[in-house]
Amino acid sequence: MKKKVLFVLFVLFSMSCSVSRAQYLDPHYAIYLTSPLGLLSKGGLKVEYRINMQNALLLGYTHYWGFFPGYQGNLEYRKYFPARKSLSENFIYAKAGVGFGDYQYLKDYYQPDLFGDEKNTFKAPGNYVLAGGGIGRHINFDWFFIELNAGLKFAQVVGKTHVYNERLFYTTGPGSIVDFNLHFGVQF
Repeated sequence: MKKKVLFVLFVLFSMSCSVSRAQYLDPHYAIYLTSPLGLLSKGGLKVEYRINMQNALLLGYTHYWGFFPGYQGNLEYRKYFPARKSLSENFIYAKAGVGFGDYQYLKDYYQPDLFGDEKNTFKAPGNYVLAGGGIGRHINFDWFFIELNAGLKFAQVVGKTHVYNERLFYTTGPGSIVDFNLHFGVQF
């Protein structure tokens, strides 16, 4: 009887040691690719470094084309929360970054004003800074993952003021206020 009690205590102690060790695993790395749904207007890449199982830093680069071709870089912080009864994780995020937006002139969409003096000709917005945050879900399939996130992003053009198509820049361009993305990638 005494041997059985000692054996059970040994097994329980071993399990508790392995559980506490699992909380301090080595950091994860992951590479994210921007969704195929966004390829009409942008393409991007992110690299994630998991500080621990709940916190991560991401460095991202996005290249835009269309009306506002340019680029955007950002640094993102994430806080992960395990989802119940699944291998998925929920997260909240905050990000800050910089970018440059050019303007692609298309004659098909140009409409001169009544007098033809081209006062409504738009220029490039130029350099801008951004900040944002939101929520998301990280769905794990072993080494592969799919991720959805939704939030708000605020961009502010810096430098001298000039006329640019603000409506287009803040709705579908790189300064889009709605920050909704689908990513996929690999983690190791």
